[in-house]
Amino acid sequence: MPDGHYRQFLWVVFLNYFVQNSWSVLLLWRVLEKTHSAEWMAFALMLGTVADVFVGLLGPQRGGGQSIATVILFQTLIMGVGVFLAPPSLVGLLVVAFINGWLSGRIVPLLQAHLMRHTPMNRLRQASRGYELASRFGILLGPLAAGWGLANLSFSRLVLSITVLLTTAFLLVKPLHTTWSGLPRPVHQQKSLPQFMVAVRQITHDSFLRLALAIRGLNNLLWPAFTLGIPLLVLKQWHHGSLGYGVIRSTWGLSTIIGTVWLLPQIRGSLKKFYFVSWTMTGIGFALLALSPSYYWALGAAIVGAIASPAVHVALDTHIGEHIPALDQGHVFAVQQFVMSGLGVMGLGVMAALYKVFHPQTVLSLTGMVMISAAVIGFWYYSRHVVPNQPEMST
Repeated sequence: MPDGHYRQFLWVVFLNYFVQNSWSVLLLWRVLEKTHSAEWMAFALMLGTVADVFVGLLGPQRGGGQSIATVILFQTLIMGVGVFLAPPSLVGLLVVAFINGWLSGRIVPLLQAHLMRHTPMNRLRQASRGYELASRFGILLGPLAAGWGLANLSFSRLVLSITVLLTTAFLLVKPLHTTWSGLPRPVHQQKSLPQFMVAVRQITHDSFLRLALAIRGLNNLLWPAFTLGIPLLVLKQWHHGSLGYGVIRSTWGLSTIIGTVWLLPQIRGSLKKFYFVSWTMTGIGFALLALSPSYYWALGAAIVGAIASPAVHVALDTHIGEHIPALDQGHVFAVQQFVMSGLGVMGLGVMAALYKVFHPQTVLSLTGMVMISAAVIGFWYYSRHVVPNQPEMST
């Protein structure tokens, strides 16, 4: 795509991640304030993510419009309604969370596919790094803004702010011609289930993708230990409020930006090896967060846990761009989201049950140890069985 369009596209990526991460903080903290319950937080997140499972099955083009612009327009409308519906009522808040989740789950695979489809092969890694950087700034600033807003503004004003940002994203993305339905497709791939099965076959026949998604799926099953545990630890263990929660989420985002700017250029020839290193670092970060005696120690643990995480996304996105046919990339990204979201939804239920019985520190530390073990085993398998048997463009 032309440089001007690429920069405009990255602004859309940034706004999408900013909005979704700020909304996640607003939703979780509001539910925690109203219920003081990990189970209700898990239920709220489940409503917002369960639709991602259907996106993986049906493809991102079904159930939300035929373009990124249409999906964002629908999001803007539901958040506009949410200005009046969400603040006074827990039920209203959950309804908005469900509809927003139904729509937002389509955007990431569509954005990823649009980038891959309009980027020459020789610029793919650079473009993927730009996408990663834009998304990470959204992950950094969204929670920080939400934490500050919860401490200083009414909830209705916060939802109104999200509506304004979504309107801006819509105006930016509309000229970029992100319509899915205009893409040529083979005749045998007109239905969603065959498209899904084709994407699954492509993943299972690719030794790196098969292993990488297995590890990522396991870790997405475990990730709600962080999502549910951190607000509980911030409130009850470290005795901070909504701003403290926003800051720790933003610190995680800041560390990923450092990783994207500083670490990724150093490891561009070893992206796939660092895929496993990244998950090891995340597991270490989880364990250090659980063991942190104070809030400021926890901030340091967040930096350790997140700094290598961009390698996960760039390694996978680059591999898909290099090894999967362009027409099928959107469906492969959607299947990836299906795996992550399906197991993430299951993990929410599992972790909510565990938090009912065990202290958050115990759950988070055990989760970290499992992540480390899975990454080490995955790296061993990759080195022994994948690299020798499959010539690849990057290792």
